[in-house]
Amino acid sequence: MITAEVDHCKTLEEFYKSIRSQQEEYHGDNYCDQHDVITRLLEKCNTYKELGTHQGATAACALMSKPSKVQLVDINLEKYNKSKHLFESYCDEHNIDLIVKESSSHALESLSRTEVLLIDSVHRPRYLDHELRLHESWVSDYIVFHDTTIPDAPGLYPVIETFCKEINQWEIVERGTANVGYTVIQRMK
Repeated sequence: MITAEVDHCKTLEEFYKSIRSQQEEYHGDNYCDQHDVITRLLEKCNTYKELGTHQGATAACALMSKPSKVQLVDINLEKYNKSKHLFESYCDEHNIDLIVKESSSHALESLSRTEVLLIDSVHRPRYLDHELRLHESWVSDYIVFHDTTIPDAPGLYPVIETFCKEINQWEIVERGTANVGYTVIQRMK
């Protein structure tokens, strides 16, 4: 993934517009389709969490929907930290509870309740399977996965399919296959 040049950004809105534009220019059309999914899901949900933050593109996208709480988990926050002041200012201005943890998504300290979870961390099937089984009981509504059709990370989508077959309270409700793809599962109620 590209590391976008965002040092010039003065607001989170400017940061988001710039990083999304750079990612789509570098990676191609539809690379950021999961952003639009997150925006749509946050129209009916009020809490968001992501595993794998990198610079914070999807986190900024989620914040634009103004949920009450956003949680970010990444094993290395060095790239996010360069712009964290923009996130903190935006959250202060819009009364959003922002929790940021530098931790493995496999660590117990990464567990917390949310309505919408994005998984975009380590793109290996066994890692995803463990991550999914660890976090699913903490998610009330949706789990979004990025990069579920990329050729250099095969096997991610089959992990999601198998999980939904084994854990009958989850079902695949959306899959985008353009570019690197995304998948959305929903807890059945």
